[in-house]
Amino acid sequence: MSSKDEEQPDPRETSLHPRHREQLLGHENAERHLLEAYQSGRFHHGWLITGPRGIGKATLAYRLARYLLRYPDHETAPKGTMAVPADDVVAAQISARSHPDLLVLQRELDKGKLKAGITVDASRKAAKFFGKTAGAGGWRIAIVDVADEMNGAAANSLLKTLEEPPERSLLILVCHERGRLLPTIRSRCIELALQPVTEEETLSALDLLPDDLGKQAIPHAKFSGGRPGLAIALAETGAGPIFERFSTAMETGRLDMKTRIAIANSLHGRGTDDRFSVFCSLLDSWIASAAVKAARLSGALEQGHALANAHQTIWHSIQETNALNLDRRLTILQAFDLIEKARKA
Repeated sequence: MSSKDEEQPDPRETSLHPRHREQLLGHENAERHLLEAYQSGRFHHGWLITGPRGIGKATLAYRLARYLLRYPDHETAPKGTMAVPADDVVAAQISARSHPDLLVLQRELDKGKLKAGITVDASRKAAKFFGKTAGAGGWRIAIVDVADEMNGAAANSLLKTLEEPPERSLLILVCHERGRLLPTIRSRCIELALQPVTEEETLSALDLLPDDLGKQAIPHAKFSGGRPGLAIALAETGAGPIFERFSTAMETGRLDMKTRIAIANSLHGRGTDDRFSVFCSLLDSWIASAAVKAARLSGALEQGHALANAHQTIWHSIQETNALNLDRRLTILQAFDLIEKARKA
């Protein structure tokens, strides 16, 4: 990577990054499960945290990493909570990305843009990382955020580490769509499935945000489906009003060409990468939900199958668009065509 690329700002680096978050609302059972597993003295080397985007999976992953790095001895670790104060040296190091025993695998920047997926070069860092002795004499932890963005070579590389884990090593895989992971990776991890939080917990999480961002995100909570992170992204990127226009059009049955083109245009152009990503995430969830609803309705099974097929086709199209930098407007317009055809099945 050139020095010019290194100077490019990482769009994920904001004050709201999960490694900075002290509190986690709505996942008390998951935290209790992790605490009990750790205190048993037989903590598994691979954990797969699954669930929809924006519900707090990465926040829980960093929370677990802080706790283990701060309390490497399970016998003396606090038993009631995984909370570590923000002013603790371990928490501060993790927040500053300077803790020697924590590795984060994620999509890398290339010429100022995030790569389409996590590459094998990034994944191989885990093998080298776990081959070293822990700097603080405790755990060595790697967080993969997110695991379903690994390409095939990266996934196979990581699998080798999961198959032969060094002592006191931990892999935490954050995953939005578990079905897109290799079955062999899933089988070597303990899965911790998180569910969307309640509306009250969503609003409470947004109320904890600094400045006015929480207030800006609250109107979008209705589209978040119990995913505070998604409500924030809708406010930050401007994708909220765009998706609301799409949702309203689908409810009234009038997704006319003028509306389609206006939406597609608003997701195309310089500075709209995150907006496109967030809109597509909501669109993906909307199609999946529509497919399930149709399949459950009497006489609408064929429509359910058609929507399920459209869901897969559109997801692959979006992935290809991101990977090859294709025309987003065309991708969105084609997605709308597929949805309309499926609804008429």
